[in-house]
Amino acid sequence: MRIVSLFSGIGGFELGINNSNLDGEFVFSSEIDIHAATSYLSNYKNNNLHGDITKINEKDIPNHELLVGGFPCQAFSIAGRQKGFNDTRGTLFFDVARILKEKKPKYLLLENVKNLVSHDEGKTFKIIINTLNELGYTIDFSIINSVEAGLPQNRERTYIVGILSGKTTNIKYDRRNKKINELKHIINYNGFDFFNSLKFSNTQKYIKDILEETKSIKYLINNERVEKFLQTNNFNERKEYTNKIIKLFDLPKEVWNDLERQRRVYSTYGISPTILARSDTTKMYINTSKQTYIRKFTPRENFRLQGFNDLFIDNIINSVSMTQQYKQAGNAVSPPVITGIINHFIQFMKESQ
Repeated sequence: MRIVSLFSGIGGFELGINNSNLDGEFVFSSEIDIHAATSYLSNYKNNNLHGDITKINEKDIPNHELLVGGFPCQAFSIAGRQKGFNDTRGTLFFDVARILKEKKPKYLLLENVKNLVSHDEGKTFKIIINTLNELGYTIDFSIINSVEAGLPQNRERTYIVGILSGKTTNIKYDRRNKKINELKHIINYNGFDFFNSLKFSNTQKYIKDILEETKSIKYLINNERVEKFLQTNNFNERKEYTNKIIKLFDLPKEVWNDLERQRRVYSTYGISPTILARSDTTKMYINTSKQTYIRKFTPRENFRLQGFNDLFIDNIINSVSMTQQYKQAGNAVSPPVITGIINHFIQFMKESQ
């Protein structure tokens, strides 16, 4: 199956699909950020990587059967005045839509932030769904947490799948998310029931499973006041694994002078809050028989939280700065989630042929 990847980043969709049961070939990919493109090329040298998609004519995109991408979320300036395709002009989703309109791939898989569904009071999402229907796609959408795929991170993202001229089923229910459930009743759209039957079988991982052995000063949260605070407090850490976030305590501001979010410290027996595209990442409480300290995640650990393997990570670490590594890990899609979606999609692909 020929695949086109838009807003490719470091290649999370690519890794997820390569790890799936789909026999696919990436015939075109696109990424505007030069640092992300450098990381992409460190792992994928033959995927026909191009730059700014807004400057590429849709007629020049190779023919393909599957389009994937995580497009940036933008407000539609004329939302509500018209309908569908014309409302998307001036946004990056328009570039997805114009390629779909021209090349008519049979299948699509899109990813975005959780808040896409409530962006601009829901107008943005409604136009996206209406546009995909207008272009002939029967769609389904949901919000999936990466922890479902066994990852040690609480990371909710919006996913949309589509089949060109696919069969429509009158299913207006979502088992994961109340907001999605409401939207499926409010939006008048041509849909099919995909995500309700999607299940992951990955082994659950926890923060402890992805840690490196390091006490490098560049990751430590440390000064005399922090050391004294740790020595004089008992945090009652329960050494039982759970696939939930376990916040142990907040460092007092007089102990560590930082924003409240940066003073939260978590147990390694749980999962991480959502990692962001910056270096001030999750803080962990490391308590062993030999030493007790607090440190933040390393870039490698952030990539592992997303489900990237060490060989993939090594190539990126050898290619870009630490600042870019943190940024790219936080911006990436979680490959194991993509793998699960694609493996589930295969049976729908067979039925639609």
